[in-house]
This record gives sequence, C-alpha cells and structure tokens, in this order.
Amino acid sequence: MERLTERYDITPDGESDAWVKQHDYISAAQKLCDYEDLEEQGLLVRLPCKIGDTVYRVNAGAKQPIIPMTVSEIHFLCYKNERAVRFDAIGKEDMGESCYRLEDIGRIVFLTREEAEKKLEEMKNE
Repeated sequence: MERLTERYDITPDGESDAWVKQHDYISAAQKLCDYEDLEEQGLLVRLPCKIGDTVYRVNAGAKQPIIPMTVSEIHFLCYKNERAVRFDAIGKEDMGESCYRLEDIGRIVFLTREEAEKKLEEMKNE
C-alpha cells in the first residue's frame, strides 16, 4: 500500500500533524472515500492488537492473578451468520494457550498491565 500522507512530529499549535504527500489531494480524498465505504459495509476491521503483542489475562483466584500472554494468531470466523474475531494467545511463562473473542478485551483480558491491575482491584473489592 502506497501512503498518500505522512505525519510530522513537530507542528505548530492548532495545526494537523498529517500532510498529503506531493499535494495529491484528489488521490488522498479518493482513498479516504474507499476506506469509508469499506467501513460502512463492515469490511474494514480495526484490530485492538496485532500478532506478537502482549495482552494480560486476569484470574483473581490464581497463584499468578495477572498472566502476560503473547498474541499468536488472529482468526476471522463466521458461524450461523454470526461474524466474530478470535485471537489466540500463549502464556509467556507456562506456554499455556487460550482463545479470546474481541468482546473479552476489557473483561478478562487487557491490552495493558495497568488495565489488568485496575480490573483485579475491582474484582477484589466486589
């Protein structure tokens, strides 16, 4: 995919950090329109993590209540007209494998250790 835009780290206050390369605004607008069409049709999926990322499983009753895991696979599934995205993760210490749906993020698996620790505290206070 050829990028039509680029980002600059240093921009004046109030200005966008995104710039259209070679002032090709027509191509950039067309590409944005294509992406918006795909999003409206349900064909564009924004994943919360990628393969190789670390996620954190919370299990309040376990010896190790927060378990760091590495995302190993991402699957797109369709079963009885229900679409789902599933990701598999492997425990960094015990190499145990688990499968999660996107709906599990923020409930039993978290994208940062801080989020997992906050959830663990909530569970202890219940």
